[in-house]
Amino acid sequence: MKNFGENYIPRPEYPRPQLERKDNWINLNGDWDFAFDDTNRGLIERWYLKESSNNFDKKIIVPFCFQSKLSGIEDTSFHDVFWYRREFNIPKQFENKKIVLNFGAVDYNCIIYLNGAYVGSHEGGYIGFSLDITNSIEEYNILVVRVEDPSQDLEIPRGKQFWKSELESIFYPRVSGIWQTVWLEFLSPEFQIDELKITPNIDKSKVMFEININGIGFSEVYLFIDISFDNRTIAQDNINLDFIGKIGQRKNKKVFKERIEMFHKEMFYENPTRFKFKVTIPDNLLFLWNVGNPNLYDLSLKIQNEKTGEIYDEISSYFGMRNISISDNGNINQQILLNGKPLYQKLFLVQGYWPKGLYTAPSDDHIKKDIQYVIDFGFNGLRTHQKAFDARFLYWCDKMGVLVWGEIGNAYRFSVKSQLRLINEFVAVIERDYNHPSIIAWVPLNEGWGVSGAKKDPKRGYYTSSLYFLIKSIDSTRLIIDDDGWWHTENNDVCTRHFYSTTNLLPATLEEEIRSHKTSEPRLYLKPYEYKGEPIIYSEIGGFGYDFKKDIEKKWGYGGLIEDSEEFFEKVLNLLKEFNERKEWIQGFCYTELYDQFQEINGLLTFNREPKFPPQKLKEKLDAMFY
Repeated sequence: MKNFGENYIPRPEYPRPQLERKDNWINLNGDWDFAFDDTNRGLIERWYLKESSNNFDKKIIVPFCFQSKLSGIEDTSFHDVFWYRREFNIPKQFENKKIVLNFGAVDYNCIIYLNGAYVGSHEGGYIGFSLDITNSIEEYNILVVRVEDPSQDLEIPRGKQFWKSELESIFYPRVSGIWQTVWLEFLSPEFQIDELKITPNIDKSKVMFEININGIGFSEVYLFIDISFDNRTIAQDNINLDFIGKIGQRKNKKVFKERIEMFHKEMFYENPTRFKFKVTIPDNLLFLWNVGNPNLYDLSLKIQNEKTGEIYDEISSYFGMRNISISDNGNINQQILLNGKPLYQKLFLVQGYWPKGLYTAPSDDHIKKDIQYVIDFGFNGLRTHQKAFDARFLYWCDKMGVLVWGEIGNAYRFSVKSQLRLINEFVAVIERDYNHPSIIAWVPLNEGWGVSGAKKDPKRGYYTSSLYFLIKSIDSTRLIIDDDGWWHTENNDVCTRHFYSTTNLLPATLEEEIRSHKTSEPRLYLKPYEYKGEPIIYSEIGGFGYDFKKDIEKKWGYGGLIEDSEEFFEKVLNLLKEFNERKEWIQGFCYTELYDQFQEINGLLTFNREPKFPPQKLKEKLDAMFY
């Protein structure tokens, strides 16, 4: 067994920036034992037992999927079942602690074994999970993970992961297994912060905190909160947690009303471990998060015993004070507002593949570099496309002031199973990413993927509509686009459409735009629904293909292929000029795309992130346009 210090650890940064514990964690990235199980015999032969190490005939570098170059395997053929194995011991300073095993993301189904015993399982390739392994820990530990990722299952939310052996058009390699950081955390067995939800209210200069604390008996336990900005203390509070779960005296005199209050509030509303409180930020210290001006407040939370001084748990986080809304002025074409001011969105489509790491960025610096290119080209945001992105990616969007549309990979077959899979996973994505100020919109569906036939089958439209209400019930603070591109229902915040035609087919006026909604193919709104005044954004445009290095064999682009860098630049610029002329009623665009993806050469950057023309050249033009 190798000690932690002897291994190179890829992606060494703490992986959960919205709830960070700085000193009591161990990164388990690096060398793991690995084996394919193409005949699915591992369960029968009990590969999860300690003495089964001989079954693991390969090495893999976690957190890179086995299809990627950085994994050390780079096998893109079909392998639906495979296993990981990792040895570790617990440092002495963490003995007598609660031990939690965290996985950032494992695609798709996984079963976790520790020291030969089952400790948990998880389904879903985009979101992480945590397991309390305290009672299974020994002095010397063997962690085994069995993963099943059905290569050709179209009821899985798989996004752009192709189910065929050869890549083509808009589809890319599969990403199987562990693709985000694996880590251990060592917590107090008495009290821990499990969840943190932060909701800003800039109109009242307040911020709401919802915190779930795992523990029993809070009489001497306090929560210390510290909010600072640029190292300056903004607010501090010291809250006695003993109030949690106490029921206030009923004041209603009418018996029936009193019974309703008792039944709903006392029995269901109060939660003995979850509570809310508001903190006021002085008006003169209210700094708004905005595009290009990403003001962020630092947050420290500490659970401590008042008498003994013992600190049970301590986390750091951050938040931004900002508001996204839609104007309510009665106009037929309403406006999207950021902090009460009209927002023109200049977005890039970003699909989140790296040449050597596939879904996983080789380093934090690679993430920052991608986001910096968004800014360098003169854009202000991005649409994360058909993938739920790494929390570190969203963290850097928060820090660098770039807007984000949050999305998830879709399934390609409509069934109850595919519906439940997408719902369960997207709800978890929203819960995980709720605190990121950069995210201003949620996109559950793209171009009717997973609801094919919705124009003929009403129940598929009902499903689309239900996603809007479900997401709104979880997060009412952001815009929701029910089905990006077309097949909108009456429940939708933004009218989005995809346009890859020649510019002479762009509607010349708002009236022409509205008329075209009924004649476009596919139709923008499912019958009997129609446009009712929501803001209009062209959420996919461009797609001009340019093989900058002349080294792509089977190249493809939406808008045809271009042979010259100057011609490519002019094509992009002239298209954006057309949108500038229509900015009174088209309030944004999403250009396809920031960088090439394998055979798809639509990017302003190559797949290796080389600009096809100087970014500043386009930025200078865009800075003089739009608003």
